[in-house]
Amino acid sequence: MRSFVVLVLALVALPAAAQEITIRPYVQDVGTTSAWILWETTTGEESRVEWGPTEALGMEASGGAHPSTGAHRVHEVALTGLSPSTRYHYVVHTGGATAGPFHFTTKSDDRETSFRMIAVSDMQHDESHPEVWGEVIHDGILAFLAEETARPDDGLAFLLVPGDLVDRGSEHTQWIERFFAPAADLLAYVPAYPTLGNHEADTHFYYDYFRLPQDESHPDPDRYWRFDHGNVRMIGLDSNLLLLFGAQEAFFDEALVDACSDDAIDFVFVAMHHAHHSELWPDGEAGFASTAVTRVDRFSRECGKPAAMFYGHTHGYARGGSRDVPHLWINVASAGGRLDRWGSDDAQYDDPETQVSQDEYGFVVLDVVAGDAPRFTLRRIGMGQADTSRARVLRDEITVRRYDAAPTAPTPVAPRGRVAPGCTMLRTGDFADSDGDLHGATHWQVADRCTGFDEPLLERYRVHENWFAGEDLQAGDDLRDEGFDELATGRFYCWRARHRDRGLAWSDWSGPTAFRLEADGDVDCVDEAPVEPDPLPPPTPVGIDGGSGSVPTGEGGGGCHAAGTSAPAVSVLVLLAFVRRRRS
Repeated sequence: MRSFVVLVLALVALPAAAQEITIRPYVQDVGTTSAWILWETTTGEESRVEWGPTEALGMEASGGAHPSTGAHRVHEVALTGLSPSTRYHYVVHTGGATAGPFHFTTKSDDRETSFRMIAVSDMQHDESHPEVWGEVIHDGILAFLAEETARPDDGLAFLLVPGDLVDRGSEHTQWIERFFAPAADLLAYVPAYPTLGNHEADTHFYYDYFRLPQDESHPDPDRYWRFDHGNVRMIGLDSNLLLLFGAQEAFFDEALVDACSDDAIDFVFVAMHHAHHSELWPDGEAGFASTAVTRVDRFSRECGKPAAMFYGHTHGYARGGSRDVPHLWINVASAGGRLDRWGSDDAQYDDPETQVSQDEYGFVVLDVVAGDAPRFTLRRIGMGQADTSRARVLRDEITVRRYDAAPTAPTPVAPRGRVAPGCTMLRTGDFADSDGDLHGATHWQVADRCTGFDEPLLERYRVHENWFAGEDLQAGDDLRDEGFDELATGRFYCWRARHRDRGLAWSDWSGPTAFRLEADGDVDCVDEAPVEPDPLPPPTPVGIDGGSGSVPTGEGGGGCHAAGTSAPAVSVLVLLAFVRRRRS
């Protein structure tokens, strides 16, 4: 009888002894007074966290568990009543399984607090090089942070992950082994805010594993979310299923309108998976992303607040931006997915609004400064390719200021007046900027009337750099002259130009300058005598070459609330433009 009792007790104790933590504890949705702790075990319902402001802990909280797959359980515990800007330590318990101590730091309640975030995506795993995501975490992000601070949560507020966290979202082991395990030493201390990629396949694991900011104003916070950190409005969107229609569309417009009217918000950052423009993989472009860019362009133009959009999908880094407003587009991939290499796709093209494209692994660091001179600095830390060194290298950098003094309007130099047939090179004077910024871009327009620039015959947009296929195609261009060989002799033209600094601020346009391109003669390219326009415009306007700004040349109308007024028309454009194949 005694041996039977011992056997029964042993069997009862067996599940607890067999419990294992399959996903180490990680923090989610860390706010000023609350945070979530999640982890996964092979079995067991107990979800208990010991926590406190010191390593002695001293407090306990319990939560719930829900099934992941089979007997596996995902545990969630909310910690509440926390103090802002405070480090908390924690240990988790499920039966006989325990893990910790770890720690995290709550968000400051001061909107004028500077902070750092890191953005990275598409770590979905390459069978030929399965170690990359772990290297990006340990040799990349953690090593980068260790150069400045001893603990991850000292120097990093959160991780932004615009999709494709795994290769096959329906496979439980991929989440455990390929996403969480390599990142465990970071995610235990710093919250991650992901958006849905196509490789998540809309499976339940994504929704099981992430506690994203809750917002009672919309019904689906797991698909799209928003929160404010310091002086930045963060918005996450689901770009997979044309969900800019309906609820997500209304949510996005409301988030932008609210950010426009909130004086504490200096910048808006938007995250989604799919790309607007992609030089490395053009088939990865999505109409949803283009529509979102148009909305953010309108916000930035009408509200005077710079913005940045973060995405992935194409496996390589890229930085571009809207021509007419301070709105950056950043592809933060790849952190493990097989790279899209130069020369691998016949459709690769040089996009005039993309300044940098690199077929490398890496991550993006953003340092946001609040206060009287708000700004953010973006740095791309490259980690090479599969067959090259993964050492951390600064590959790109740009600083954008909320209040950036505009450059001086350029002085038109030539041509003007009655000019010789060869005078088709437009020239401006030197670039000048009161706060010392360097020359970033020049926008040129040619019209058939000096009042006709709403519909120019020709326009060009040249940026100080254009890294394409490993070469800077703009090297040596001082942005002060531009050839227009398409101009016909014997015609009247008028031209103007504007200068942009490298912080994305535009000057005013130069005064319109008229000239007549003579059919013959030896007159100079500068003639002070005035010229009269032709009585009729050219019968066939010359097509635009080199300009593809996403905002029309003419002035926009309406206030920030106009962001939602053209939704039906925009939605139709999305439906027509979104027919693009997804990465298989």
